[in-house]
Amino acid sequence: MSSRKRFAKKDWLDLALSCLAQEGGSGLTVEALCNAAARTRGSFYHHFADHDVFLKELFSEWKQRNTLDVADAIMQQPHDERAKTLSDVANMLDQDLERAVRQFSQSNSIARRIVQDVDRIRTEFVVGLYRDAGLEDSLAREIAQLEYAAYVGSQIVWPDMNAQDRIRLDQRFASMVAKAFRRDAS
Repeated sequence: MSSRKRFAKKDWLDLALSCLAQEGGSGLTVEALCNAAARTRGSFYHHFADHDVFLKELFSEWKQRNTLDVADAIMQQPHDERAKTLSDVANMLDQDLERAVRQFSQSNSIARRIVQDVDRIRTEFVVGLYRDAGLEDSLAREIAQLEYAAYVGSQIVWPDMNAQDRIRLDQRFASMVAKAFRRDAS
């Protein structure tokens, strides 16, 4: 009898997210994952009926961890701290994984649908934060779209930027928005 711990579904998903961040889409083949886990294909297929089921579960797990869980944590914060906390948390996420997910979604329809849903959820979340700060809906939406586009774009344009520098840029953006809002309100 083997003393090796059974590889659970969560273990496969954790490994796959790590492989995706480090190796890109080539790390998501069944063969690559089995080699990285030192497990058999049978172990993989015990948890996932086929590769498409695996991909759906993988990208749903990414959505849960990097979007839904983040939103839930932010909503536990006092209203006046939510935007800054979101900036801090979002910029501390694994940016290699965020980039790899987006890159993979360009050629995979399963991932693409989930990424589109995540983009919608994240944007609407930021719209809500701006609405809560007193902005009217259309302005809140436009600013949220610009801010989210800048967040995603900075991951691509400056892939090696550290989290503290991303946070600093995000705080600068928030300061510029606040200034413009005060100026328009006067």
